[in-house]
Amino acid sequence: MLLAYAVVFVILYVIIYVVPRVSGIFLETYTAEYGTLEVSQESSYMAVRDEKLYVSDNRGAVSRAAAQGRLMRKNSHIVDVGGVKHYSQQKGIVSYYYDGLEGVYTPENMQTITEADLELTDEEKQTYAVRECSQGTVESGSPIFKIVDNKEWYLVCWLSAAEAEDIEAGRSITVEFVDGKQLKMKVMQVNPQGQNRQLILSCNRYYEKFDSIRSGTCRLIKSSKSGIIVDSDSIVEEDGQKGVYVMSKQLDEASFVPVKVLLSHGDKTVVEKNYFINVEGQKVSTVENYDEILKKPPTAEEAEGSEKNAD
Repeated sequence: MLLAYAVVFVILYVIIYVVPRVSGIFLETYTAEYGTLEVSQESSYMAVRDEKLYVSDNRGAVSRAAAQGRLMRKNSHIVDVGGVKHYSQQKGIVSYYYDGLEGVYTPENMQTITEADLELTDEEKQTYAVRECSQGTVESGSPIFKIVDNKEWYLVCWLSAAEAEDIEAGRSITVEFVDGKQLKMKVMQVNPQGQNRQLILSCNRYYEKFDSIRSGTCRLIKSSKSGIIVDSDSIVEEDGQKGVYVMSKQLDEASFVPVKVLLSHGDKTVVEKNYFINVEGQKVSTVENYDEILKKPPTAEEAEGSEKNAD
């Protein structure tokens, strides 16, 4: 008889204390960490500027009087060629890089530029390659410097209709170039071009390569938020509040923690860290860096059952 009671006691002990702990071992979790979530698209671009290329009036050795990238006034002395001074005819940044397309793509005609204009033949690639003006002896008619209006310059970019769906004129967008440099630019126009959309972006910020780039690829960052990165599938809603289940550091169980979603993209979501202010103006504690998140949170029925068992 005592043996039977002992067996029943052991079975009950296992069911009540051991099984929940063992089942917790098989819960799939991950460690949430602080990071930045970006929504971006790759795009090709054509750089357009108000610029004027100056050529030499005579043959001779070049001597530069103004440094590359320097802002000069109108009628400033820029270059000597064989002792003959050459002056700027407008205010702007001095550039010694050119490609021969300075008068081809302009702010006045940039709406007509298509993505097909980026497709050059091998001969055209050589003819219109970005290169530096000669510092040696030049012939009459040779490019010697360029003046670029730095108040505003433009990028013409292209996206599919779906990729550009949430982009409207007037908003800002961040452009990341292949060198990693990021610039915030304003969307001036979104124009239909066949099945794609032409985006005209403007910028008044200085970029050391703005006077020499012509075409290439860039990344258009439409949205960017920093916080705790969680799996989108981990987020559930209880009583109108979104949240995730966080494993307790002391107890082998998960509890619902409210979250404030900052940005979602695909299978990842960034949420506020440590605390947030809710719609009632109350401070709410939320997830922290390195919290252990339940990958597959329980359903509402499972959560309710768990609370009843705990009671």
